[in-house]
Amino acid sequence: MPIPCVMSSATVNRGGTGRAVLVGFLVLVGLGIVGFGAWFVLGSGAGPDEASASDAKPAESSASAIEAALAAARTYSGNKEFGKASAILRAAVEEHADDQALRLAYAETLLAQQETAKAYEQNEAALAIRPQDASIELAAGTLATQIGKDDRALEHFSMARTADPGSAEIARYLGVTQQRLGQTGDAKANLLAALELDETDGVAPAALAQIALDENQLSLAGRYIARARKADPEQLAYRILEARILNRRGKPEQAVTLLKALPEDQFYQPMVLDLMSASYGFLRQPEAAAAMYVAASEREPAVAEFPFQAALWFERSGDLESAARFANQAAMLGHAQGRALVDRLSGG
Repeated sequence: MPIPCVMSSATVNRGGTGRAVLVGFLVLVGLGIVGFGAWFVLGSGAGPDEASASDAKPAESSASAIEAALAAARTYSGNKEFGKASAILRAAVEEHADDQALRLAYAETLLAQQETAKAYEQNEAALAIRPQDASIELAAGTLATQIGKDDRALEHFSMARTADPGSAEIARYLGVTQQRLGQTGDAKANLLAALELDETDGVAPAALAQIALDENQLSLAGRYIARARKADPEQLAYRILEARILNRRGKPEQAVTLLKALPEDQFYQPMVLDLMSASYGFLRQPEAAAAMYVAASEREPAVAEFPFQAALWFERSGDLESAARFANQAAMLGHAQGRALVDRLSGG
């Protein structure tokens, strides 16, 4: 997606800086991490010396002051002193409230300090300065999602989609947000558009697979998840969704095979274990589920849920002695239902 110019009308000579600010901001938002001053590295803003020109005209003086603030903040952020950079930009924003590049730069330093809600406020203020821009709307929508404002995220992504209908990324964000809000018909339309715009995308077909699964269109769900897995075969979420689809299609043995191939650190995640145990349940192999939770408990002995689940599956297999032993272990680890299970198994 092309990065737009984010200059205000009073600072047309700062297009390079404005673009770099937005690039860095989108990187931080998209990755959810603090980059090493992306916009400062990319920026080509003027140095502090330009702000000291005593014979500048008022507009030029204002522009130089803004550039000086950006340059100083650039230096501090380059040293990861985001608090100092943020203080400089906050003061600059108070004095030059209608400068969009300053607002975006300030938002980035706030985001670098994990102040997502405040960063979103600055992003909204930046949008109010100039006609809506697709890239800034995309960043605003992503921030709104992170702070739980899905309705506002929907508005931002919708505006971005209108401004840039050829962006697969925007169509994907919009479709996933609509899916989360239960607007299934619109979600399908935008996810299909995203897939048409970018055939290598894995997120859109995975989301469509989830929708198809929810609508009990199991064959269609299988086709979509296969496409997602082809795009990103190592993505754990896609493999989990494929296993769920296989269980629903009456193929739990394939789900077990799929999940067993996971690396150990992924296999022993609670969501995977829960799905595996469901597959073993469909296969009427409660002892296999119990053994899996025993292994998980040995791997992470402080987790109370693992012996608790082992006890439940041993009980279903008819091995009440093992069930009682692991129920007692779960109770000793503080599981909320552990003592009740111990009492039930002991006939108390």
